[in-house]
Formats: sequence, structure tokens, C-alpha cells
Amino acid sequence: MRVLNIHLLEGVNIPSWILSSLLAGYSMYLVDLALDGWFGLFGTYKLYTNWLVEAGIFKGIEDIALFLGHELNSLFLSLFFVNPVFYNLLPKNLFLKGLSFAILWHIAVMVVCAVFGLTGSKWLYQLLTMSISNHISFFLLHIVWALTLSYTYQPKSTL
Repeated sequence: MRVLNIHLLEGVNIPSWILSSLLAGYSMYLVDLALDGWFGLFGTYKLYTNWLVEAGIFKGIEDIALFLGHELNSLFLSLFFVNPVFYNLLPKNLFLKGLSFAILWHIAVMVVCAVFGLTGSKWLYQLLTMSISNHISFFLLHIVWALTLSYTYQPKSTL
């Protein structure tokens, strides 16, 4: 699999990538559930569940589908963190590595939402126009995801 002429799996510690991405996806999901309502934040899983219900897919198992889909998203999207080309561009300090990736990732997500949401994608438009508390929650959850990746992924070069 290539993106921008970069083979995404080349040089990746596959077992560490799989484990860290699943842990990161779970951490993000768990924080969203556990902190639902904290200072008016989190609980964004409800938005996604409502979209599945409105779309009429995964009837009766929306929560399971949402969780499994979130884990698969984490597995695929974390390739942009663990690929050595990207990983080595980030700061060496693990906290700063995760935080900077979270900020860059969130900006990329919002750009995608803007481009496609403003040109007709209903789902991405809803993401773009959600409440400020959901935007803040979404950003904080990306920080949780990226920090978990940063602290759990072990690159090949350090084995």
C-alpha cells in the first residue's frame, strides 16, 4: 500500500503497530464513554451511533459496529504515525511526538471535513458543524489516541 509514493508498511514493526493501534483506538473510545458529560464534553460516540441508526445500518448492533469500526479505523489510520518516514519527522520526546501528531492529525481531519463537507458530504458536513463542545471533545480524543500510540508503539530500530 503506497501513499505519496511511501510504502506505508515498510519498516513498520507490525506486531507493535497492531497492538498499539488497537490499544489507542480502545483508549480513545473508553475515554469518550467514561468521561461522557465531564464539563459538558465527550460522549461523541452518540453522534456516530445516531448516524448509524439514521442510515438504517447495523440494526440492533450499532454499538458493536461502532466499536469494531473504530478499532479498524485506528488500525488503518495509525499507519501514518508508525511509518518510519512520518514517525522520524516527529519530535523524539514521546509526549511531544504524540501531541504534535494529534494536532497535525486533527487539522488534517478538519481539512477533509471542510473540503468534502462543504461540497456535499452530509456526514462530513455534520462533523464540521457539530457543537463546539463536540469539537473540543473530538480534539481531546485525538490527543488521547495519539499519546497512546506514542507511548505504546515500539519502532523496529529500537528492538
